[in-house]
Amino acid sequence: MHTFNYQSIFTLGPPGTFSDEVAQKLRSASTSIIYTRTFAEALIQLSHNANTAAVVPIENSVAGIVAQVQELLVREDLIIVAEINLKVCYALLASSPLDQVVTHYAHPQALEQTSDFIARHLPVSNIEFSHSNVDSGVQFLNSLEQKKCVAAIVPLSFADKHPEYIHSKDIQDYKNNTTRFFIVQKKKNSDAFDFTQQKTSLFVEFKEDRSGLLYELLSIFNQFDINLCRLESRPSKETPWFYVFYVDFTNNEQTQACIDSLQNSFFRCKVLGSYNLIPS
Repeated sequence: MHTFNYQSIFTLGPPGTFSDEVAQKLRSASTSIIYTRTFAEALIQLSHNANTAAVVPIENSVAGIVAQVQELLVREDLIIVAEINLKVCYALLASSPLDQVVTHYAHPQALEQTSDFIARHLPVSNIEFSHSNVDSGVQFLNSLEQKKCVAAIVPLSFADKHPEYIHSKDIQDYKNNTTRFFIVQKKKNSDAFDFTQQKTSLFVEFKEDRSGLLYELLSIFNQFDINLCRLESRPSKETPWFYVFYVDFTNNEQTQACIDSLQNSFFRCKVLGSYNLIPS
């Protein structure tokens, strides 16, 4: 496993989150982990601190993109330096039979990834959203002091520390549930993109709105034999009902020429990073 020699890594806390699991895999012996309450806080803190990095999720194989992270990568002066995939498994903790549960704690991403299970087993329970999957577990344990009928969606690693409350394991809707994480750092003036690495991520917006623009965009990638891994449209934050695109693709020897062609056409594009996929 590759390690990164940063002074600090910002990531979603408290300790034990999936983001923390990735950060722990990548830290060097001298790297400290700084825990934040949200993904946005991790990236904003990173943008103000040199020799630091952040570990943040960008996409889940079931729930899709983490829009907050994606948009901050564009707004802040940051670059992606690596990607790692992590299989994500959940358990349900419960203090009583499920038909008696009044409230269950869940992070929004966890709720999306376990929606079928929750709809079947906790259809009338109130949802209280948490800052992280571990925070869901902490709120669950704190509620026990009040003898409440509660439940929580938590990582398996957290559940295994409290076996007396485990109701179900592997409650994610799809067993191959996987999350892509980016390792991100503040962009330096001297940074140049290395297109010999595996992948590149781009932010693309149109200079005008007219028919055929998406076709032209795809034609440029086709011209340079670029294989797209992901193409996603999102609302522009600048102009209502205009849309921007996020593109991930596999690099080849024509990547630089492709980007030059994009920038000389009807598109504005920003390279968000060129990086390798690190085996987990």
